This record gives sequence, structure tokens and C-alpha cells, in this order.
Amino acid sequence: MEAINILFFIVGTFFGFNQSSLIAEKTTVTINPNEKTIVILQENLVTFIQNESDSLKVQNELSKITQSNCPWSSELENYPKKEKEFFKSEDKNALNLKLTLTYTSDKDLKVFGIDKNKDGQFSMTNFPKSHIASTDGILKEPYWNFDANKPFTFTEEPLTDLPEDYQKLQRSILPFWKPTK
Repeated sequence: MEAINILFFIVGTFFGFNQSSLIAEKTTVTINPNEKTIVILQENLVTFIQNESDSLKVQNELSKITQSNCPWSSELENYPKKEKEFFKSEDKNALNLKLTLTYTSDKDLKVFGIDKNKDGQFSMTNFPKSHIASTDGILKEPYWNFDANKPFTFTEEPLTDLPEDYQKLQRSILPFWKPTK
């Protein structure tokens, strides 16, 4: 397996931010190999604020990413269609992001650490600290395996076991968001 270059739950990795401050509490990824689409729903975007400098960094990053002309990560240049939609969740009063990507070849999934195994299934490394779960896949440590001929979904909740010191610093991104029309 190749190393993961883009992490599903870190918002900035999709837009070339190597040191992104924006993280999704929960990420749901659906890959449809028949339509060659990936839909990534990042729920409750948060950050960690220790000082005013952190607040400014978050505001700057979010401002750039929400621009319609924000460049995507160069690792996604082979993806012919890329869409992003920020929206407020009414029930949790949180900011969410939906990314929709279209790819041309199964090899394009390698940027996400997803490859085909010797049995022809899609396979990705399981990272226990990310709390990955799926009803479509089979976990055979250290890999999640998925049928390559039908859509599959998995979720990540990387902040589940967050130490208390970090929990105190965690802040919603919603107050930093200025919707664009």
C-alpha cells in the first residue's frame, strides 16, 4: 500500500494546505466505482485554538478555501470534475463540507491510499485511531477491503478519543465562516 497523501478528514489537504487547521469530527466517504465518483461529507468542521494567532490562521485558511477560485491540491489534477459545497447543519449548528470528485481510473484512488489487492478488491489501510467503520467492507487487519464492482461507504471519526487538554481547545469553524452567494 502506498502512503496516504490526502486525508479525508483534514479539509485543507484537498486544497494544498500541508498544515491544515480544519478537521471534520466525522467524515463519510462514498465511492462508486461504476460511476467513478467519490462523495466526501465532512461533518462538524472544527479547529483547535490556543491563541489569537491560531484564530487568524483559521480565518485565513477558511477564507481561501471558500473562494470559488481556490485551487485544488495538485494531487487531484487528474480528477476531471471537483466540486465543493459548504453548508450549515441546522440540527447541530455546525459547518459541514461536501466534496464531490469524479475520477477516470482506479489508479486515481491511490492518492487516498486506496488500491486494489491481489483478490481484485479495493483495499485501504485501517488506522484504528481514526475510528474507521463500514457496513460495506470487511476488515482483515491491517486493511479494509471492499467489493470493486459496487459502491461502498466508510466513515472516520478521528477525534473520538481526543485527550481532555485538546478537547478544551476544540472550536467550531462556523463562527469563522462567511457564506458566499
